Amino acid sequence: MFKKLLIVCFLVVSSFGYDKIYFLPNESKIAQKEIVELIENAKLNIDIVMYNIDYKKFEKALKKASKNGVNVSVVYEKSKLKFHKNIKLIKTKRKLHIKLAIIDNKFAIYGSANWKKESFEENYEIINITDEEEKIKKFQQIVEQIKREN
Repeated sequence: MFKKLLIVCFLVVSSFGYDKIYFLPNESKIAQKEIVELIENAKLNIDIVMYNIDYKKFEKALKKASKNGVNVSVVYEKSKLKFHKNIKLIKTKRKLHIKLAIIDNKFAIYGSANWKKESFEENYEIINITDEEEKIKKFQQIVEQIKREN
């Protein structure tokens, strides 16, 4: 009986998805830490589509991931970063207001914030991190379409 109860408890707990919303700048440190951890723990791929990315914390984590064999691609409109040679860079031909990252096809990070220091320290922004499969599939389709068109 106890074994069955334990199994049921495990199934209930594991059925809850991962979905967190961060309000910046109030929860900036927590959001930064979470994003860096997701990047550093990536095993397969990281796809980023973002208007502007120039935050050194994320640059270092992406560089480390790419050196560890993770396929990293960044579609951008503006950037001051000097990305590692293993990172595939795609400069968009259109205006790009999307702020999206997909980690290992398991997590999506999206919201209003570009990955800039000002976004995390000065602006009112929202970041959502989720593992919802339907959202991730839709985001993957969007990323692939943007890559094809650029």
